[in-house]
Order: sequence, then structure tokens, then C-alpha cells
Amino acid sequence: MRLDELLQSRNNNLDLFRVIAALLVIYGHAPAFVPNQAAHDFVYDMLRFDYSGSLAVKFFFMLSGLLVTRSLLLRPAIKPFLLKRAARIFPGLIVCLLFSVFAVGLSLTSLQVSAYLQHPQTWSYLLHNSLLFSMQWNLPGVFENAHTSIVNGSLWTLPLEVLCYIFLAVFSVAAIRNSRLLASVLLLAPIGAIFFENKILFAHLAAFKDALMLGGCFCVGVLAALYQQQIVINAKGVAGGVVVLLLLWSSPLQILCFYIVFFYSCLYLSSTPIVNQYLKIPGDPSYGIYIYGFVIQHLVAHFFPNQSLFFNQWMAVLVALAAGYLSWYLVERPAMHWAKARLSAVR
Repeated sequence: MRLDELLQSRNNNLDLFRVIAALLVIYGHAPAFVPNQAAHDFVYDMLRFDYSGSLAVKFFFMLSGLLVTRSLLLRPAIKPFLLKRAARIFPGLIVCLLFSVFAVGLSLTSLQVSAYLQHPQTWSYLLHNSLLFSMQWNLPGVFENAHTSIVNGSLWTLPLEVLCYIFLAVFSVAAIRNSRLLASVLLLAPIGAIFFENKILFAHLAAFKDALMLGGCFCVGVLAALYQQQIVINAKGVAGGVVVLLLLWSSPLQILCFYIVFFYSCLYLSSTPIVNQYLKIPGDPSYGIYIYGFVIQHLVAHFFPNQSLFFNQWMAVLVALAAGYLSWYLVERPAMHWAKARLSAVR
């Protein structure tokens, strides 16, 4: 079927793939919490240029670029677009931060409770991270003796996600509405520069390479959305993509080609009858799994310090699934319903 048809909710099971991606992030982060054990990341063992958690986040950004651009094309109004994106990100994030500061932090800090609550870092962590501005990674006296003192390392991608949304809103006004060809050219320029590691670009921005790669993945998703009525998703496309990838392996096009084929294949698999009809999951707990996963892995390592890497991964997966569903049903879905009701009221 065409991509625009596949993206209709009845024709795909992308929620399952989002959950798998979020769980892969937990799998990939585990060595940071249990570093003294031999760890083999199956994705890195196959690719040698990326690992499971990073690949999962790239999938998130490509899918986000595709879906939010489709949403913007269906309703080309900037304020509703930004309101829906804010409702999707900030309520769940703020509740997660409150949990981290007042449940995890208060329970585990080495400081006295009064000292912890009076410490400026406690409140700046909550404020700065709620605004996704000048992110802070540590809470006073929390996880001081852990292998990493970063409370929630997964949050680093959220400011970039918001920047991508803002870019898309501006890009929509400046290019998409005027000419799809112009928009395509303007998207291909950063995609080419990022994935071919332009020497001029990375000479000045080498420290931001990971962020630039995610931005490039978002642009790939945006580009796919612009041609959703022309792109056909089927098994022949997957097979053809794999053949092209094998031919281009070890060439400068290898990495970009791999991500495109990987993303295309995930879209195809999400639309197959077995996956779409028999593996449907209730709700969308992926965002909650993602934002709580790192903190949960910290807690598992703290309370079970002598357990294995495998134990950390699977215990964190089970707890994060529960946290993801609680976040979806109690916070995220109500916030999104509120945003839709607000938009309906002002029409």
C-alpha cells in the first residue's frame, strides 16, 4: 500500500514498534549500570557503527518526523500543531521529573531531607529540565556511589525533539507550503551533510555529532511525509532495499542507506496482517518507558547491586512497562484529550 494509506491507524501497528524501540534503549543502557560484566550488544555486533539504544532513538526521530509532518500537512496551522506537540511531551516529562526529585531523590539522597530540599540544585533540576533548557543531570547526594551519577540520561534527546518541532513549524511556513521541490532540496542538504560527515560541518560541531545524526533522521522522516502518496510500502521494496544496501556496504552511502532500509522495513512489518491484527497492544506506553527507563535501571542497580546485567535489563523492562502504561493512561492520554478538546472549542 502507499505510505499515506499505511499511516492510517487501522493499517499499522507502529505502537508495538515504538515500545520495542523504547525497550531497546533500556537494553542498550544496561552496561552503564553494571559495567563490570562482559556485555555484547547484538546490534553493534552486527553493524559495527551503531548500538541498540542509539538505533532505537534514530527510529524514534525518523518516525516522529514522518508522523508530525503528516499531521501538519493534514492541518496546516502552527498553533494547534505546537499545542499538540507540547501536550505530548511536557505533562509526562514533568510527572517523571517530580517522581525523580521527590520519590527517588528524597529516598536515596545522602543529605538530610531539609538540606536536600533547600539545595538549589534540587529545584534547578526540576525547573530547567521541565523547560528542557540548560539541562541538569544530577540531584544533590543522589546516586553518588553509583557507576553513573546522572539521574536520567535519556532526557538528553527531548530538547532536540522540541527543536525539531520548532524547525518543522518554521520550515512549513517557509518552504513546504510554497513548493514541495524547494522543501525537498532544503531537506536533502542537511541530510547529505550529516550522513556523509561533511568535514567542514563536523570540524566545528564534532561534539554534537549524535544530536546532528538524530536531526538528520528527523529530516528523513519529514522527506518521507512529503512523498507519502508516492512511496509504496511492500515486500518487494524491502527486498530491493536490502539488495541495494548490500551493494553499497562499505561505501560512503552505507550508513544513510542502512537507516532508510531499516525504517522502511519497520514500516512494512508494522502493516503486515500478523503484526497488525494479532500483535496489537493497548495504548502507547513507549514515551513513558523511554523517560522512566533510565531512572528505573538506576533503582534496580541500587537495590540489587550484585545482580547480573541480564537481571538489570529484564527487571527494568518489566517495571518500565508498568510505568509506561501508568504514564499513558493517567497523564499522557488525558493531556492529549485536553489539547484536542481545547482545539475543538476554538474552531
